[in-house]
Amino acid sequence: MGMHVKVIGGGPAGLYFAWLMKRSDPTRTVRVIEQNPAGATYGFGVVLTGRALAFLKESDAAAIGRLAARMETWNEQHIVHRGSRVRIDGGGISAISRLSMLEWLRQLCAEADVEVEHGRRHDAALDPTDCDVLVAADGSHSAIRDRFALEFDTRVTDLQNYYCWYGSEIPFPAHTIDFRPSRHGLFIGHYYRYAPDRSTFVPEVEPETWLASGLAGMSDPERKALVEEVFAGPLGGTSLITNRSVWRRWRLVTNGRWHHRNIVLIGDAQRTAHPSIASGTRLAMEDAIALWQAFQAEGEDLGAVFRRYERERRPVRDKLNVAAERSIAWYETVRARLHLSPIELAADYLMRTGVITPERLAAESPGFVQALQAARQGAAPDSGATAS
Repeated sequence: MGMHVKVIGGGPAGLYFAWLMKRSDPTRTVRVIEQNPAGATYGFGVVLTGRALAFLKESDAAAIGRLAARMETWNEQHIVHRGSRVRIDGGGISAISRLSMLEWLRQLCAEADVEVEHGRRHDAALDPTDCDVLVAADGSHSAIRDRFALEFDTRVTDLQNYYCWYGSEIPFPAHTIDFRPSRHGLFIGHYYRYAPDRSTFVPEVEPETWLASGLAGMSDPERKALVEEVFAGPLGGTSLITNRSVWRRWRLVTNGRWHHRNIVLIGDAQRTAHPSIASGTRLAMEDAIALWQAFQAEGEDLGAVFRRYERERRPVRDKLNVAAERSIAWYETVRARLHLSPIELAADYLMRTGVITPERLAAESPGFVQALQAARQGAAPDSGATAS
């Protein structure tokens, strides 16, 4: 008999890892336990950049090609400030509904004979002694990680800003970040199309706006109505769609150790990803690939597998963590930058993490850089910005 692998969490990380493990060695018993019913999902769309898709294709080009064929794709990012829209060219981005992604992953698992069980609570499946490997892929509120919080050296920090996930029937043309001052304070809207007739819509507010607007004391329907009022322009008077749409602060989870005995963490259970720098889905699936590759290299020596996984993956995660910290700081202090013109605010946004250098920006977004240079030279005030 081959190795027995139990995966807790039927999200993208857990399902993709399970499929990779079973596909590469059919003698393994691979089980996935998901507490939500089959076909249920919470959230709306997920995003993968062109770079992310290229990396994922290294694990299986045909499988990721099947995913990419289902996705909405665009090649611009938009920044809206002072009623003007700045278009940033380059950097292809794709999105898909979370439900469609999970259906694709479950189909892969079914084809490989991975056992997927739905409707069983994660905290009822924590026993690490009924398997050779227990993979915690159960998200930022991981029951497994929290049970062994001291062993994993888990740290949880609530960030300043508040946010909520909604959906919209408006198919927005590109990933858009919309800075909207109101009588209540600053609202930031993040929205993008993930289906021909659907978009994700995430409003974000600072603590000052959270209190001054009365959001802190409102009911969920009242909060939704206020967001619809503030963003009435881009929403065209339509209503937002809810699906467990609860306002909360960004929650940052880190772990000093990634494995304990035969248990290993991947995805948001291991380290949450701030959405302003990259898709958590992308990072979760990359974790799954890295852990699978460690098994490919080290076989069934779990100590060696886990050490290789952390040795190979931690530098990547640490680099992204630094970028995330800078991006978080930018959003939490963006009020001090609102005096900038739309195109200068867009440039400041693009350079906020230090990952995008002037040289890389010029190579990837030549149209935007040309407009920025023209604006700075006074050839056309705020060149590249149009009324929105």
